[in-house]
Amino acid sequence: MTKETMAILVFGAIIALAIIMFALERRGIAARKAARRGREVDVSGLIAFGSAAGEGTKTHGTD
Repeated sequence: MTKETMAILVFGAIIALAIIMFALERRGIAARKAARRGREVDVSGLIAFGSAAGEGTKTHGTD
């Protein structure tokens, strides 16, 4: 095999792996959404304030 053929095979395998991983991730998202009965989870507080916001320590002012 030539170098060009090997490069095509390697890049083709990388692309195929990326497509498979994308499909598995979409299935995982659908399964998690089904487990929540279609509800979306608001994570904006966790993104802005860290995990302490989920516990309510930063939002209730327990300083």
